[in-house]
Amino acid sequence: MMCKLCKIESLLFCLLCFVSIFFYSHHMTDTYIVPKWCFTLLVLLVSIFVLSIKKLCNKTIRIDIAACGCIIVLITFCQALYGIGQWFQWIPSIRHYKIVGSFDNPAGFASCLCIGFPFVALCLKVAKGILLKVFLYLLASIIILAVILSESRTGIMSIVVVVSIYYWHYVPLKRRTKTIVLTGVFFLFLGGSYFLKKDSADGRLLIWKCSWEMIKDSPVYGHGINSFRTHYMDYQAHYFEQHPDSKYSMLADNVLCPFNEYLAVLVNFGFLGFFILLAFIFFLLFCYYKQPGDEKRAALLSLLSAGVFSLFSYPFTYPFVWVIVCFDIYILIKRVGHWRFTPVYKKLSCIVFIVLCLSFLCKLYQRIEAEYRWNDVAYLHATNESLAVYKSLMPILGSNPYFLYNYATVLLDVGSLDESLDKALQCQTYWADYDLELLLGDIYKRRKEYEMSERYYKKASYMCPCRFIPLYRMFEVYKEVGDEERYRSMAQLIIEKPVKVQSSIVRQIKHKVKREVK
Repeated sequence: MMCKLCKIESLLFCLLCFVSIFFYSHHMTDTYIVPKWCFTLLVLLVSIFVLSIKKLCNKTIRIDIAACGCIIVLITFCQALYGIGQWFQWIPSIRHYKIVGSFDNPAGFASCLCIGFPFVALCLKVAKGILLKVFLYLLASIIILAVILSESRTGIMSIVVVVSIYYWHYVPLKRRTKTIVLTGVFFLFLGGSYFLKKDSADGRLLIWKCSWEMIKDSPVYGHGINSFRTHYMDYQAHYFEQHPDSKYSMLADNVLCPFNEYLAVLVNFGFLGFFILLAFIFFLLFCYYKQPGDEKRAALLSLLSAGVFSLFSYPFTYPFVWVIVCFDIYILIKRVGHWRFTPVYKKLSCIVFIVLCLSFLCKLYQRIEAEYRWNDVAYLHATNESLAVYKSLMPILGSNPYFLYNYATVLLDVGSLDESLDKALQCQTYWADYDLELLLGDIYKRRKEYEMSERYYKKASYMCPCRFIPLYRMFEVYKEVGDEERYRSMAQLIIEKPVKVQSSIVRQIKHKVKREVK
């Protein structure tokens, strides 16, 4: 096995998996996700470049699936140990989560463990000797334990489904009985998960309800790539404007994803894109049943795990999931069709790949350097030097809504109201967001355009009805313009408003309002 692992293809695959799951950087504004994507793409481009050179030299490229499967299991196991170390407080975690591994929340940690877990079955098939198999069962147990300790309901459900399907043939019951039992267990687990964290589940129901309204507005073709981020919070604001007494008002939050990858496909690409996805899934099933085997079974279980996880979470936010899913697809479609190319065409293709890789590597280097430069000024007080850095980064990061938001905030701090408004409105074309509405309200307030300011504060309040800051900002606007009636009405609303989460900011707001209206 070791000689196989020493092949350049396996080493590159190992590096790709390692970077996509473990890499993070405190020198970027997004510590956990953006660095993983940037350096995963870097390793991918370098891998394509190296393999293209190898092919150009008339050397055969061979991908050892069993070796790659072992790599996935070992890296997944290391991530599980990382998380368990956090649970025992041997390794520091972040925020209020006990287990996140090398991610920013338990969802990323659990999704990567779940999608890599089925390859334990492939390793067990190729393993020789009882001790090695016992070791693999120990690895599998540790991965399952890490998912359970993460308290990811979706992760636990995914593991249960994969294990149930894998041991399907070993259960001494009739096929119909097994199907009924498995379906019953799935829905029982689903119901239990709902009542275990009811508020969280109800919050997702609100997101799905508003997402469905988006789908109805463009059912065939969808709203386009990244349209959820661009439009969703506008729909949530409209919902609460129409339903001010909704039971979901205390659960609403600033939402970045629909917590369901299938809904995301419908929102972005409509039913046309969804049916293309279904057709591709059926094609993969056809590939499996045409030439079934242990490798394809592991790949299919891995895709099933990703599919189950996608019902209630966002696994495709993380590059490791994409790496494994692409590897699964490669396993399933391998040898289904026989492609023959002439030597000239092969060499020409390699040259094209090399040129494209070099071009993309240059672009990627610029992006990574820009991320580092942005981080250097993102948390500093606004100065002429920091403004010069922001201005120089606009050609590279000008389509990044988070960069535009930061830039607009810095410009507001130095009093450049017109430029700040321009950048905030530009940001609004990419991003519908509670904080952005507050920023626009602040800009218009500083410009003495109080009607526009009130409009954006109201929208922010509709987006997240449980928040106090938009109401307090409107209270300040009414005070500044001398509107006594609305000033006192807003004060009464703030004083009587129920609190979702007690915090120093909420206490300060209530105290200030009570003191001012005495």
